[in-house]
Amino acid sequence: METLTLTIPNMKCMGCSTNIENHLKKVGGVTEVKTNLQNRTVEVNYSGDLSTKKLIIKTLKGIGYPAEEVNE
Repeated sequence: METLTLTIPNMKCMGCSTNIENHLKKVGGVTEVKTNLQNRTVEVNYSGDLSTKKLIIKTLKGIGYPAEEVNE
């Protein structure tokens, strides 16, 4: 299992947060999604497949939430 943390600057309300969670939970390989509205971040647990990571970021961009990976 891998964890991906992304910043989403234009996540501004609970509706945004819910929309993001609902879309990411449909991505194959994603097991858990946690949004943090205050920090404008999302943490995604997924199977350790690089294509899944790219698909997560592409999915967010496709629904209007461009995201950048947080380098911890």
